[in-house]
Amino acid sequence: MSKIACRRHAVATAVMLLLAVPASAQDDPATLLAEFIHYTKIAKPDLAAAFCQQLLESSVTDAELAEVLSENRALAVRFDEAIGKAHNLPDLEAIAGELERRITEGQLSLARDPDRIDRAITMLTGTQRMKLHGERQLNAAGEYAVPRLAQIITEGKDERMRTAVGEVLVDIGRQSVAPLCAALPQLDNRNQRFVCTLLGRIQLPQAAPYLLELADDDGAAAATRESAMRAFRNVGGVRANLSELYTNLGQQFFNEAESLVAYPFEQTNNVWSYDPMYGLEATPVPTEIFGEVMAMRVISKALRLDPSNERALGLYVASNLRRENELPPGTVDPIYGENPYTPAFYATVFGTRVCLDVLGIGLERLDTNLVRDAIAALSQTTGGANLFSARGGRQPLLEALRYPDRRVQYEAALTLGAALPTRRFTGDGMVVPLLASAIRTGDESFAAVIGDDAEDRRLASTRLEQLGFTIVAAGESFAAIRLELGAAVGADLVLVHASGVDRIIETVSEIHRYPRTAATPVITIGTGFELPALKEHFRDDIRVKVARARISEDEFADALDEVMLRASGGRMTEAEAEGYAIDAIFTLRDVAISQNMIYAIDDAEPALLQALDSRKGGLRISVADILALMDSQAAQRALFDAALAASGDEQIDLLDRVAESVRNFGDRSDPRHVEAVLDLITSSGGQTAEAAARVAGSLNLPTSTAIELIP
Repeated sequence: MSKIACRRHAVATAVMLLLAVPASAQDDPATLLAEFIHYTKIAKPDLAAAFCQQLLESSVTDAELAEVLSENRALAVRFDEAIGKAHNLPDLEAIAGELERRITEGQLSLARDPDRIDRAITMLTGTQRMKLHGERQLNAAGEYAVPRLAQIITEGKDERMRTAVGEVLVDIGRQSVAPLCAALPQLDNRNQRFVCTLLGRIQLPQAAPYLLELADDDGAAAATRESAMRAFRNVGGVRANLSELYTNLGQQFFNEAESLVAYPFEQTNNVWSYDPMYGLEATPVPTEIFGEVMAMRVISKALRLDPSNERALGLYVASNLRRENELPPGTVDPIYGENPYTPAFYATVFGTRVCLDVLGIGLERLDTNLVRDAIAALSQTTGGANLFSARGGRQPLLEALRYPDRRVQYEAALTLGAALPTRRFTGDGMVVPLLASAIRTGDESFAAVIGDDAEDRRLASTRLEQLGFTIVAAGESFAAIRLELGAAVGADLVLVHASGVDRIIETVSEIHRYPRTAATPVITIGTGFELPALKEHFRDDIRVKVARARISEDEFADALDEVMLRASGGRMTEAEAEGYAIDAIFTLRDVAISQNMIYAIDDAEPALLQALDSRKGGLRISVADILALMDSQAAQRALFDAALAASGDEQIDLLDRVAESVRNFGDRSDPRHVEAVLDLITSSGGQTAEAAARVAGSLNLPTSTAIELIP
């Protein structure tokens, strides 16, 4: 029986099984869920999918699905086992993932229901069994239970309940800390002492700056200040400058420390504020920008305490730029989204030194989009006088010349070239060759392939070539291709098709330890059994995309586009490449005209000669401007050839560049050029003849030659 026939048979069987189920049970969530679990566990994906589809299309809500599992612990265990197996079955993975998502949403909805939270709170002073049940429900609600629990504390009507609520907040632990810290400055002295005690028992360092700020508050009661200092020590605080402590916390948020994110796998996380009248209020923001938003809020406090804190200022600007980059399409930032000034405004207004700090932050994190934002700002504020004004002797703009992304290299070279420095610097010899590469390389994309099997490498290379990539290296290991990569223009993508989770992880690690590929996007190909471990390992690495073996051409192309967009802003387009080429030509022209002694303009000669042949219009004349200022026989002769082959206004402009070259560096022409110029004088008239005459005059030809032109 063929595969298609087998599939049809399985679907027919599933339909018959469904029809065999009594009508009253066909929409029963527990029955359908049990059937899905059963057929998944015995590896009958078509049948499992049919029951799963029936369940998803029924009228059951997410919360009702969650209740089915919460009421049957054995069924919940079997469901977890089945979901784990479904992720390794390609025909079942997608629909089972949707079922898992809905059940998770239902569990969260149940746990966070305000009425359910209120009922759980009333259980805290009941029987021991009720108390345990209430605590369990409040712990499941986590951060979402804190506003109501905090209200019980501030109302202070029942001391027994207040104590019980305090114990629950300590049990909730890290998810209590952010809302309690937000409330702390606004509470009265009695409640401040109570919350300080709770924070001291939870012992999370993120509370340290808030506690120290209260301990140093001259307006607070002495007992409150003592309580705050005691809690500060309990959370591991070490007395330091308060602005620096808030800056350190902002750095942790910027670094996206998972301990600071209440729900790292959910779509949103809460930013907390406190109003004495309404209590704690949560503002959900997309999780992708939560760290950046919180970093900006915390660092704002640091800057209010010490406006001269340049480290804080750099972190603020970097967080703001990355917040804009990371905001998912179709979402809004409810905290900073209405700010009248753009992130780019802040990147320029604070000056070159702060922006160089931002660039350094981006380079350290291999955050290509942040690096490019910083260079874009520097290109508007940097010149020869402030080019090397970074703090601590570091020169991030020079480091960017070696960054493993062509866009970054080009943009850094353009910025350095336009600055026209007056003193030498490490890496100055890279600027002109990079600008020349921007003129010559265009939108070509380069890739490398690593795979255990030669046939796998061949197929992967073919696939990439069909998508427009040039393969610069291919081999069985990273060590086997490292020399080729070092000699190549660069790699915009590396594909890894190796056997075994450990081998794949180590290969990717080698790729990203190598300076020239440290930020390069990587696609790893894994089997169904390898996928879960690989996805978990690379979950937070935007440079890596895990793809399933035997995916379609469209899926492969989508995976490639996704990882390149995330890690480096996507593949370079023809329009982008043309823009870089134009900017490079104009920058080189400025370098040549200024007769800058730092840059060796001759290093760009091959690319410029190629551009003289291929470019048209004003851009071609700009290339000719540069060649006319180069002390080179090849440059002058190329100008002669171009001018003599042109016509109209372009010929006149090019003849003037020929004359300029001859005036600057003497006659480097070939005899055929002289003959052609003289022929042009006699065969043309007007401005063309005059331009040709200027060339002849520059050549200082024998008088007899010129006399022949007299009628």
